Parts: sequence; C-alpha cells; structure tokens
Amino acid sequence: MELGSTYYEEVGNKSEVTCWRYEPDKRMWLITRKSRHREYYGKERKKGRSWAFHSRLEKEVRTNFATMKKVEPTVIRNPGVRDSFTKRTVKSIIWPPTDKEMIIPLTRKFEKGILRNFKFWAYDPCLVEAVIVTEEQSIRIPNSYDLMSFHEEEILVLTHHQIRTNEKYEECAISWTSVAANILRHYLFADPLPGPHDPSV
Repeated sequence: MELGSTYYEEVGNKSEVTCWRYEPDKRMWLITRKSRHREYYGKERKKGRSWAFHSRLEKEVRTNFATMKKVEPTVIRNPGVRDSFTKRTVKSIIWPPTDKEMIIPLTRKFEKGILRNFKFWAYDPCLVEAVIVTEEQSIRIPNSYDLMSFHEEEILVLTHHQIRTNEKYEECAISWTSVAANILRHYLFADPLPGPHDPSV
C-alpha cells in the first residue's frame, strides 16, 4: 500500500511500524515495530472483515485519511543530548495507550508429521519470526510460544537442527531454540502422552 507524499513524508514514521498483517489463526491484527516489539489488536470473528478493513485503509490513503482519526504522539526534545550518529538533538516520542490485546491465543495445533520432510528453519529479523521450510511448504511462526502447537516429534526435529540467521541476529535466533528445548523438557508440546510428566494426570 502506497502512503503517498501528503502525510507520511511530512510527519515521518514516528510509530516505527515496520509490518502489519492479519493473523487468521488468532483472528487478530499483528503489528511489528522497529524495536521488534509485537502487538495484537482487535479480535475478528466475522469472515471477511479483514478484507473490508484493508479496503477502507486503501480508501483513506487516497483521501489523506479524511474520515479516519489520526493519533498524534507527544514529542519531547532533550536539549543537550545528541545522537552520536546523526549529531541531532535526541527526541522522546510518547504515544497514548492503545487497546492492544493482553491475552494472545496459541496458533492452531499443527498436524502430526508436518515436518516429516523438514529442510531447515530460520529466523527472519524483518518480521521478527521464524520460518520453517519443508519439501512441501514454508510455515511462518509469529511467536516462539506458538511452537507449543507442534507435537513432540516436530519439536524433536527443531531441537536437532540449528536455526539459521546472520551473525547480527544470532542471539534472537538462539532464543527460539531455547524455547523449543524448554517445550521438550517440560512436555509443553501439543497433546503430550499421559504419564508421570503430564501435570493433568
């Protein structure tokens, strides 16, 4: 979606939103910011509402947001404090509180054997998520805790293969493998077999 030159270029991207999309499994909107912080909004229950909202946004962009209210941040200048790279005065940007969701459901459970023809998995720093590639498909995992939607055999596959990324984001990628290991260690994968390790027994 093109934002044109009337609003975005004059005001700038103070929100630092780098990506937004609709998550059909969770029925929520996902917003990713430059800080790699992720926020979920507006639980959707009616089929087709996501496309209706997208169409409305396209219309608002063409009319410079004529009917949609724009939220303005509070910009605080810090005299005497300069950015070491740009040499400009540092500004603090404070946004009003939003109605983001505080309880986020897990992704739907994946079918057993979905990683039977596993090739590799990697950390995507642009979208701040992992992508798992098999012979048949690519599976994007928006949050590390969504790995709990895999069954034990899939978690075993992930823990036995190093996640790919570039050196700059190695620490972020390692956090995903740590989550996978903890899921296996504490039997938090989908449908664990009943036994001494199962807290429900």
